[in-house]
Amino acid sequence: MQSVLEILKKCEQYFGQKGIPNPGHDAQLLLARALGCKRLELFLMFDRPLGEKSLSAFREFARRRARREPLQHILGDCEFFGIRLKSDRRALVPRPETEELCEIAAGKLSERGADARAEILDLGCGSGAIALSLAAKFPQLAATAADMSEEALELARENLALLDSGEGGFPRFPGIAERVKIVRSDWFESVCGKFDAIAANPPYLTDAELASAEPEVRDFDPHSALVSADGGMRDLKKIISAAPDFLNPGGILICECGLQQPERLVEEFAGLYSSAQALPDLSRRTRFALFAK
Repeated sequence: MQSVLEILKKCEQYFGQKGIPNPGHDAQLLLARALGCKRLELFLMFDRPLGEKSLSAFREFARRRARREPLQHILGDCEFFGIRLKSDRRALVPRPETEELCEIAAGKLSERGADARAEILDLGCGSGAIALSLAAKFPQLAATAADMSEEALELARENLALLDSGEGGFPRFPGIAERVKIVRSDWFESVCGKFDAIAANPPYLTDAELASAEPEVRDFDPHSALVSADGGMRDLKKIISAAPDFLNPGGILICECGLQQPERLVEEFAGLYSSAQALPDLSRRTRFALFAK
């Protein structure tokens, strides 16, 4: 029998040949899932022989990853801004840039005070990542999560139920289901009320940008959640132009955008808001457009 360490080394080399980013990290996570342990526990098991049942499960995981299926789909879940979410082909895999959007939104919400109530709207919610993570972080917050895709909304509902119940080993946030409303809406079309914060991660790629994207994105994420007309900005413009009617005084709108889009959007729509600014992500690329009413 081969040891855990031998299997990891072979898989890392195999993933590297397939062009997979972070091949060692992915191999470790997949083997840990096959063994039913945490990734860090692998380092205490390097000399352990791998049984046939675990090896068979791991081989299937590795085969799928080698075809560039997203790691999160294979594992069936992902960590996002302090919560755990189910992840599959029904919605975008939540990405680090969207966690940064949540960080910005959380900072603005924190300025209201720890006990202040707030109403937020997650437009194009997909798996529910933004609404659910912010509702988990702020116990006084009420959230509406809206999307046009019934498949995405189904996934968001499943994630909400898991966070409320703690089933399947998910961290539990009791009562969160009472504070999050999930609705089917074409952007603002079926949304009611006004909000203290609106967060949106709409489609912002062009067809050409999608064609050159990583296979994990191009071949597995829903096309409708990725591509927009008008240089990738049609949906962003719809949201930014309509949002003032749905914001409370002092409320904010924050949008994740494609590269070079935030400055153009700020310039075009600054007149609708009391303030507007383009913000960088951690790699110092301008990624977000932030507006305040």
